[in-house]
Amino acid sequence: MMRTRTTAAVSCLCGVLLGCTELCVPTDTRLGFFSQGDCVLSKASFFQGHEWITFFGNEDLDRSERFPASELLEIAEGNRRVDWPLELLVELNASTVAYVNAITEYTERPENQKLHFLLTATNTSEEAVADSVAEIHRVSEEAVERWVSDRGRSLALMGVATHVIQDSFSFAHSVRDDRRGHCIMKVKAYIPRAESADNDGLAYHGGQEIDAIGHTTTEDSIYRNGRDCHDPRGRAAVEACLNQPATLARRATRDYLGMMHRAFGRSISDESNLSPAEILATDFADFTRAHLLLCEANENEEPRE
Repeated sequence: MMRTRTTAAVSCLCGVLLGCTELCVPTDTRLGFFSQGDCVLSKASFFQGHEWITFFGNEDLDRSERFPASELLEIAEGNRRVDWPLELLVELNASTVAYVNAITEYTERPENQKLHFLLTATNTSEEAVADSVAEIHRVSEEAVERWVSDRGRSLALMGVATHVIQDSFSFAHSVRDDRRGHCIMKVKAYIPRAESADNDGLAYHGGQEIDAIGHTTTEDSIYRNGRDCHDPRGRAAVEACLNQPATLARRATRDYLGMMHRAFGRSISDESNLSPAEILATDFADFTRAHLLLCEANENEEPRE
């Protein structure tokens, strides 16, 4: 949950590439301090994207469907923990290097690629989209199921779902066609691909086979190019600098949060004892068609990266 933490783990990682950079856990997580801490790389501007998009998506909802600030913070924290699992902070007891290695190993697990809307070593773009959509649906159902009994867990699960949704719009994770409603043309890879896999037209996260450091790439930035958007500070500046993928992710986040808010209301008031799957069925199908739809095959059109 996004609250003040009593744990203080501050260290320095000095190297040729990074110099000396603070490594710390969050100490005061408020809306003005998204992505502060966790990792030697998390202060880069593109690591603040998920939390800002979640914030703006919630703000775009009608007041009756918005989540209050305290719950939004927990959603944002659940979102961030997809990249920075809280349980891995224990590795800091050994060393900074052990922590970085643990994060890298976790990120490269094939079973975790669906959490970032990326290919595994063997699947196709169609299968990757299906896997990620299924994961969004799974955690959303569980969130509805836990809304009354375990509100914190429910909000964290929503954070997982918003992370996958938002990653799907990043240039580093997928290729979308803005001429056909921003449908998904292909999913990119992060981990090495098997030779036996379908690698025709394969593209990698960050534009190269292996990124220099973990998931770090400017293609994950939420900001448009330009000196004025190099390091925007504050809500107004960030909003003015949002690029197209971030704007699309913001709309999808708005629609997802609204869908979940309505589902929670139905789960409490519905007298027909519908299951979470039944409560979400129609809205989730509509959401998928609107934001996570694969483009229909068209051999005359090449994807633009």
